Amino acid sequence: MVALIAARSLSEARAERGGAHVALAGGETPRRAYELLAARLADWEGVELWFGEERAVPPEDPRGNFHMVTETLLAGAEIPPARVHRVHGELEPHEAARGYAAELRAHVPRGPDGVPVLDVALLGLGEDGHTASLFPGDPALEARGELCLVVNAPKPPPVRITLALEVLQAARRTVLLATGPAKAAAVAAVVAGPDAEVPASLLGGEATELIVDADAAPREAAS
Repeated sequence: MVALIAARSLSEARAERGGAHVALAGGETPRRAYELLAARLADWEGVELWFGEERAVPPEDPRGNFHMVTETLLAGAEIPPARVHRVHGELEPHEAARGYAAELRAHVPRGPDGVPVLDVALLGLGEDGHTASLFPGDPALEARGELCLVVNAPKPPPVRITLALEVLQAARRTVLLATGPAKAAAVAAVVAGPDAEVPASLLGGEATELIVDADAAPREAAS
């Protein structure tokens, strides 16, 4: 389902605007979706890949999201390196964040408020309701005017670079993915509506889709 939605969204964006900018989720949840997406979209011309967040690690580090995407999506799709915009996690984190923000400004069309508008944002959902690397209670949730932020996550590796909430909220389409029973409470919290203690619930809007498996679905929906 995720691969199908992403492929359709990217194709529509290219048809309407001549190109497509997609932010990729990290972690293990989207791994299979990326493998399927690589095969589902035969033509990757004009597609630019971005990352919703990255750990402050070198590109070859298996803990990094770039490493996971390299093993899955990039292993099956012919995408020139120039269109794969990785976060340079091997640099000093604030330098990496500034560099990524500059790259976003240079390549992604901006909306009326000056915030880059991604065509698709693929995001994961944590057990605590976090998305990208925006965690409950983090001052980063209140940041305005910054595209990328350095955060200290409550799980290893702690130092991360994440897209700001404003950037994620500006995406034309957002797909929030959750699997497994451990995510059920977080899914229910997102469905309940915006809550500052549940960062993923702040994405909001009709452009956001929540895709879950049976184990992660709220009990009422699963029954």
